[in-house]
Amino acid sequence: MASILSLAKVLIRSRWGVQMPKRQNARCSVLGNGPSLNDSLANHLDFLLETELIVVNGFALTDYFTRLRPANYIIADPNAFTFHDATTGREDLHQILKALIEQVDWSMRLFIPTLAKNSYFIQKIQAGNPRIELVYFNPTVVRGFQWFRYWLYGANLGMLQAQTVIVTALFLMVNRKFDEIFLFGADTSWHEQIRISDTNQLEIKQIHFYDKARDVAYQPVYSDAHRTKTFSMASQFLSLHKVFRGYEVLREYADYRKVSVLNASSKSYIDALERVVIKQSVGHTASRS
Repeated sequence: MASILSLAKVLIRSRWGVQMPKRQNARCSVLGNGPSLNDSLANHLDFLLETELIVVNGFALTDYFTRLRPANYIIADPNAFTFHDATTGREDLHQILKALIEQVDWSMRLFIPTLAKNSYFIQKIQAGNPRIELVYFNPTVVRGFQWFRYWLYGANLGMLQAQTVIVTALFLMVNRKFDEIFLFGADTSWHEQIRISDTNQLEIKQIHFYDKARDVAYQPVYSDAHRTKTFSMASQFLSLHKVFRGYEVLREYADYRKVSVLNASSKSYIDALERVVIKQSVGHTASRS
């Protein structure tokens, strides 16, 4: 039944003919925006620059964006494709768009879900920066028999459930058939910053590598558009379960495609991916733990 329902979703929602660009290197590095990325940027910058770089979501807000000049950028935040010039409360999206238009003076691919087509965000990029190549992917979640899922995955018609942009990024890079994919800045430690307020509201302090921790405040995580009610603790941990389960499914698919996905984050709660330590040596080898 799950396979039949997934096939119906693909027929209705997915865009046919979607293809992934060929890899430019045998190795790539996916950079998450977790605090531990500071360690990797400080200690393994040379290694990163020897690989094909993939950055995500708010990376354009940092000085490292123009310094690293990443060849690939992935934005999966659905809010990026529903906002417009009059949207308030998401100044970060305005700043990301501005950076992509004004700062990118190198050839770069921007991976975006098919639902983003014709959005304000994409129209501005198309009109403002011809150096950015748009690469669409189908975010349709498919379930069912393994052979069926893997067939749809490989055909770029659907994907596994990606609760975070990092899972999306890893999945897309597996489909680009890199030999090795290195993951940095994937702390996945949100549970350390969860609390319940005196009024029983769920609050989270979301810290990125480009933030100063002391300046980041706890914020309520609302479950409705009118911002009147926050998610329950049960629903929050269910969401975290989906995050970690996504990495398990990703690892199984990567193994099937014979792609090594290696977690090189200096801090990470992800146990589904093999951990490696980047050594400071000739050739910048990765030591498996």
